Amino acid sequence: MLALIERGYSLVSDDVTKVTLVDGREVIGTSAELTRNHMEVRGIGIINVAAMFGVKCIRAEKRVDLVVTLKVWNEVQDVDRLGMEEQFVKILGVDIPHIIIPVRPGRDLARLIEVAAFQTKLKRSGYNPAKELNDRLIAQMSRKMRL
Repeated sequence: MLALIERGYSLVSDDVTKVTLVDGREVIGTSAELTRNHMEVRGIGIINVAAMFGVKCIRAEKRVDLVVTLKVWNEVQDVDRLGMEEQFVKILGVDIPHIIIPVRPGRDLARLIEVAAFQTKLKRSGYNPAKELNDRLIAQMSRKMRL
């Protein structure tokens, strides 16, 4: 996504991502040699990201830490509004966090994906703000029930 590249993130692959398993626990993504450094921009065509934005904007490979699925807003039945439920997709036998983001015109998709990635990093480090809030709510309800 072009907006993410403009924010300083780097392109690994567009459309088709090749994945390999390293040490039986890490999934690494890369692009096909033929399409490496290239990306389709609808309405403009194929661009060379390295030539246009510099080599800092591309990577040969990257660990896959998150899968984001963008779905049309009204096609998402049960939206997890709290972030308590974690979903995973299995890639080469490894569970990778999976987030479904409902989209509609006007939403800043790059920002939503960026926040989803930050949230996944926080959860991976052991901090879950939804769980923290839930625990606080339960503690407050317990105090009020004792009164």
